[in-house]
Amino acid sequence: MKKKGLPEIITDIKLTIHRIDAFIARIDNRIKTLEELSLYNIGRFNYLSKEYYKEIEINKNIIFNLLKVRVLLEILEIRLETLMILNSLKDYIYPVVKALESLRGNLGNSIEFGPLIDDIILNLSYTVHPEAQIVLKESEEVKKVLEEAEKIANEELKEKYKAPA
Repeated sequence: MKKKGLPEIITDIKLTIHRIDAFIARIDNRIKTLEELSLYNIGRFNYLSKEYYKEIEINKNIIFNLLKVRVLLEILEIRLETLMILNSLKDYIYPVVKALESLRGNLGNSIEFGPLIDDIILNLSYTVHPEAQIVLKESEEVKKVLEEAEKIANEELKEKYKAPA
């Protein structure tokens, strides 16, 4: 695997963010369709209507996790761009990379986003310490970054669906 520099990693992050936005838009359209179908069938096929609502909740959960990943990628992008300007690396991106790594598990075996996020994490590991991969430790900063991403994702969901997440 060819090692990438910071500009290439930033480009990968931007492309992944764009793909996440497109995927969220597709899921959002699916949610709207399911809501219409559920309302249409509520009087005639009550069980079917309930199943549509279950799928809506599953899709909203997927959107919530993708929003958190997108927020973390945006934070990572900003920090990497700042890093390029300041040319300092120690302890600046570790918490965001670790938070992204821990959220990666929430996506399951996502064929579409899993490899992209894994590639970003791996390339950052080589960029930071070319001789060895980064061994990241859980810290308060990581938890803070995850909480911040979750808060922003909740706000976006509330704004988008006009209901508490």
